[in-house]
Amino acid sequence: MKNFGVRFTGKNYSTWEFQFRLFVIGKELWGHIDGSDPTLPDPPKLAQWQVKDARVMTWIMRSVHQSLVPNLKPHKTIKDMWEYLKKIYNQDNTTKRFQLEYEIV
Repeated sequence: MKNFGVRFTGKNYSTWEFQFRLFVIGKELWGHIDGSDPTLPDPPKLAQWQVKDARVMTWIMRSVHQSLVPNLKPHKTIKDMWEYLKKIYNQDNTTKRFQLEYEIV
């Protein structure tokens, strides 16, 4: 993405997540990720919501390494896609510490 500095490789989640979150907040579309802008049943509003959701999904697809894209295809909303990435790639400090200790040995 032209306006986005860090491409997610699968190993730099924390840095990528921070920059991507700020980017989406700046575009006033964070509600699609955190659920504060839910889908509406009214057809015109639903269509508008789907366009915005697809826009953020496109940003994610363009900000991750191409090898990660197939894993994102099953997710139909940006919220689901974001939660998948967070679940798979966001490690708590205990996990990170264990991984670092393992790599040192």
